[in-house]
Amino acid sequence: MHPERLGPYKIVRLIGRGGMGWVYEGVDERTGEPAAIKVLAASVGHEEGFRQRFEAEIDALRKLNHPHIVRLIGFGEEGDILFYAMELIRGQSLEQELQQGRRFTAREVILIGLQVCGALRHAHDRGIIHRDIKPANLLRTPQGTVKLSDFGIARLFGVTGLTSAGNVLGTVEYMAPEQAEGKRVDHRCDLYSLGAVLYALLASRPPYRASSALELLEKKRSQPPDPLRLYNGDVPQELENLIYQLLHRDPEQRIGTANALGRRLEEILRIVVDRESVQAAPQIQEAESGFFILTDGSAPDDGLPATQPLPTVVGVPEKVVVSPGAELPETKETSAFRVYDVSSSAAESVEAEASPSKQSGRFVVVPPEELGKTEEEPAQPSRPLISIQTWILVAALLSVGGIVWYSLQPPTADQLYERVMRQADTGGIDALLAVEDDMTQFLLRFPEDPRVGKLQELRNEIELYRLERQLERGLRGQMDLGKLAPVERAYLEAIGLLRLDPDLAARKLQALIVLYSSSNPTNQERAGPAHQCVELARRRLARLQQELEKAQPDVLNAVEERIKLAEELRGSDPERARNLCQAVITLYASKPWAADLLRRAQSLLEQLETERSRTGQSSQASPQNHSITEEAAPPQSDL
Repeated sequence: MHPERLGPYKIVRLIGRGGMGWVYEGVDERTGEPAAIKVLAASVGHEEGFRQRFEAEIDALRKLNHPHIVRLIGFGEEGDILFYAMELIRGQSLEQELQQGRRFTAREVILIGLQVCGALRHAHDRGIIHRDIKPANLLRTPQGTVKLSDFGIARLFGVTGLTSAGNVLGTVEYMAPEQAEGKRVDHRCDLYSLGAVLYALLASRPPYRASSALELLEKKRSQPPDPLRLYNGDVPQELENLIYQLLHRDPEQRIGTANALGRRLEEILRIVVDRESVQAAPQIQEAESGFFILTDGSAPDDGLPATQPLPTVVGVPEKVVVSPGAELPETKETSAFRVYDVSSSAAESVEAEASPSKQSGRFVVVPPEELGKTEEEPAQPSRPLISIQTWILVAALLSVGGIVWYSLQPPTADQLYERVMRQADTGGIDALLAVEDDMTQFLLRFPEDPRVGKLQELRNEIELYRLERQLERGLRGQMDLGKLAPVERAYLEAIGLLRLDPDLAARKLQALIVLYSSSNPTNQERAGPAHQCVELARRRLARLQQELEKAQPDVLNAVEERIKLAEELRGSDPERARNLCQAVITLYASKPWAADLLRRAQSLLEQLETERSRTGQSSQASPQNHSITEEAAPPQSDL
């Protein structure tokens, strides 16, 4: 049985249901404003400590007031039912768009990421962590604005590990490894989840997939996600590297803050726009979130295509629900909220701080002016005189502040280049990986610097290393070979022969280079799998040829000794000599470096065959003479 009324809202219809309860569309009978009413399951509300957590999380949500965060209208209870109200938006979630086969461009994904970064920066600055960022919690209005919903729901329902209620696997797919393991988390778990969402929007699938949550967690611990180029070849390299950094299993290796992530996305957005070479130059303007978004100059939207309105998603209110002309029977007012009696008897007063079990119903309206409000520290009484100790303390603080300010300044091009080259001089791919972020900053911030070419070469070394490791996992059966490009499959086939037949592997690598190499590759081709696999094939072939050249003298000496032995056995044991020659030809017929020895073995074999033929002809007359002798000889006894 669904309720007909909750607080001041008349229930219109059921929108959806899940493990935590139900979502209804309701209309405030006093103001006529629609709302989405989220009703928590009664069984959950009876759990020990749940009501206290509910009140605490609602109180935390009052700190949030941002254009890209779903804001709270109010909360209350009806009997033993807990519920809270949010504005109803007739749009879709990003999860629904993915399920419908929607393909997102890199520019769209960057713009979505910028909006979510603004929301996370606002929340993190107030000490609030979302803990459950996923496409289903990112809602799009019909105008294309993205809003983050369900703040506090993860902690409210205890979603901190693999045993949480609800869709466990769907949550773990976007959850940071440390959070899935039940460890203590900070704001960087939200940045990991955002990176997983960006990956999913570009690849149309999460970064990791598995048949169970434990298997999924093990993959996050032990291996990086599949390269995005396997699912979307149009992803800019800068965006792909950024997502890989967000998905690092070590929180210390991720981008530190939502603000830093937003700035990185801004830089990548400018690069993407430059590459698009649109006819009308797009305007870049400052958004309310503090990050830049693109517009075409004709409409104040964020450049994202509008979706068809569907009455399925809860969104964010832009105005307060209670209109100025509507009056409700007020019973108590504080600086934080007002409590109104919504029971059958409006004249009966309700105590705001009374025990919930003693009330038949209540609804707490959260005024919009209280959203996002932070408490101000009380002013200290001024002192008429300032002591010398105070001046010393001020000077010390200014010094410390100056040092901190200097340390927070972004490094210059010379500083970044010096860091990278110092590591590069030590040698080894591990040294380059340690300064990959410095390379990325240099390439993004100083694209006109003449040293860009050198750093791009080092970046290419890192990309080749990652591709080679990825392809080697394919040899071990850890990759779906059907998703590889033809040149990648040809490379895998060639290196799979290295142990069994190095010479054949060398010929296949040489053929791959001839077939797929380009005389004048473009920048886009250099970043593609064909050019990278050709470069890997060249390097592997060079190493293989060196190994073969080192091993050839020993093999040649051994084969030559066997041919000399066959020549010595030519008179005494021609049959064995023939077998030795035939074995040499069988083993080394396809080896170009053994051509001389093969000719000697073939010549000796032909001579032995000729001698055997002569011996057979000469023996044809002997049987007649032998038979005559036998006839003339006296018969022998059996004894």
